Amino acid sequence: MNISFALSLVNEWERLGVTDAVLSPGSRSTPIALALGRSPSITCHVVLDERSAGFMALGIAKVSGRPTIVATTSGTAAANLLPSITEAFHSRIPLIVITSDRPLELHKVGAAQTMEQEELFSDVVLYRASPSVPDEGNRPSWRALACRLFFEATCSPTGAGPVHANLAFREPLLEDHPSATPGRPQGRSWYRVHNPMRSDLGGAIGSDSKVLVVAGGSGLDPGPFIVQKCLELGWPLIADVITGARLNYDCVVATFEALLRSGRIADHLYPDVVVLLGSDLASRTVNDFVSNAARRGSRIIRVSPGWRWQDPFYLVSDFYFGSFESFVSQLNLTTCSGQYMKSWVDLDLLAAAMISAGLKGHLSEPAVAAQLYRSAKPVDLVFASSSMPIRDLEWFAPKLDSAPSVYCNRGVNGIDGVVSSFLGAMTAHRRAEDTSKGYLLVGDLALRHELGALPNLAASAMDLLLCVIDNDGGGIFSFLPQASSIENPLFEKLFGTPQPGDLVEMLSGFGIDSFLVGHLSEFKKIIDSFQESGGVKAVIVRTSRVENADFHRQLLANAADSAEQGLTGK
Repeated sequence: MNISFALSLVNEWERLGVTDAVLSPGSRSTPIALALGRSPSITCHVVLDERSAGFMALGIAKVSGRPTIVATTSGTAAANLLPSITEAFHSRIPLIVITSDRPLELHKVGAAQTMEQEELFSDVVLYRASPSVPDEGNRPSWRALACRLFFEATCSPTGAGPVHANLAFREPLLEDHPSATPGRPQGRSWYRVHNPMRSDLGGAIGSDSKVLVVAGGSGLDPGPFIVQKCLELGWPLIADVITGARLNYDCVVATFEALLRSGRIADHLYPDVVVLLGSDLASRTVNDFVSNAARRGSRIIRVSPGWRWQDPFYLVSDFYFGSFESFVSQLNLTTCSGQYMKSWVDLDLLAAAMISAGLKGHLSEPAVAAQLYRSAKPVDLVFASSSMPIRDLEWFAPKLDSAPSVYCNRGVNGIDGVVSSFLGAMTAHRRAEDTSKGYLLVGDLALRHELGALPNLAASAMDLLLCVIDNDGGGIFSFLPQASSIENPLFEKLFGTPQPGDLVEMLSGFGIDSFLVGHLSEFKKIIDSFQESGGVKAVIVRTSRVENADFHRQLLANAADSAEQGLTGK
């Protein structure tokens, strides 16, 4: 019964269009592993470490938009999935999580590799199921279970997310002549789901309203569409690089971090309405600006694709559950004056010129992020680690005519699993863009956190470049109050956390060609070479945490000062 049950699940997922499964080896998971391994249409990726497997599945689903299966055996193997499932839940990434288990009679009697798994992820999954051991009595429910798992992961009113099935298998795990139960005729899935969403927010904005759009995280609509609508309506757009909307159009504001650090500029730019798309930016400066706008009476509208309450700062006045396109269509706006947008654009140009000049010729963390983003082609993928790498892209990536796809684990912002997430994201991305190359911008601690994933990276047949910022520890803490309020030896022990071992030698030991650079021109040369030859390579940029924090502050201050000159006479 076990393999027949697993074959029924897998065949249903095939009918629904699932393309990928990430497996970690184990005995109790034999039925589901065999069914997936023999699937003609689901690609199986075998990853030894369950933690890395979960993040690889996350990366695949993040790019493909389809639920990815991640399957483990029982015990601590299952528990290792919690970090990636938590990230998937908060990022609204669809995963079908399959954990194998012992039957009920082996629980609470000291059986090996047995623990309570039913509620292991209960706080961070949209749906969970613990069906009984497969037998003739429950055979009619097998396909229904698989289909429901798929749709609970994709069509929930709260948006997409992970679901969990804890599957108990009784020995013998193998069987002779297994066969899937019959499916619906003509290859149809067991269920078909229609999930219309209805909401209304008409007349909230007038043609003379000063409207600011802040797009962070995954956009609700394609980036170019968001940009075009903002341009038509005269709305300035603060666009995180992840949205795909950091494009070379007048409405797009790239230097918001510098501009809004100036109190004088912020006072000049407060809007009547702020429209929030996607998740909040990493920038505390932007979030503080929105908070201050709310306190001044600005209307804060959160546009969200699914019913999930997102208001961490208690600022939102209106929730609109739907797409940005449908939101705009309800406003019945034709033209706006555009004067408010022009105020932002004029200041952005001044700040951008100063930042561009400040990044030239100096090997700094902002310059590396900006150069990597600028060098990647539109078909390429850039994956940034949380902490400072995503902030450097958010604050310093230039506007481009066409931009690469950018991803980051911004659900709960952990630095764990970034290598596997990158590998999974590229696996899915290459299917749509088979000539694409992948770039990972990562700090030394995040890389060391997942050294076990490097063999998978080295063995891939893709073109991948790891850009490692090696500032000998946790660089972001140098920007926080701890750096100035705690004595240095203790600060270094608790927060800086420098680690032993040379990264060039470590990466080379995994068979990854690694290069240490000391100048920005060398860094650009390696990227250019990578674009020509491909392969799996790593470039290590060593910086000083203290000097890096000082450089950030000075560069942003200079850009703000330059922009303030544009306020003269206003």
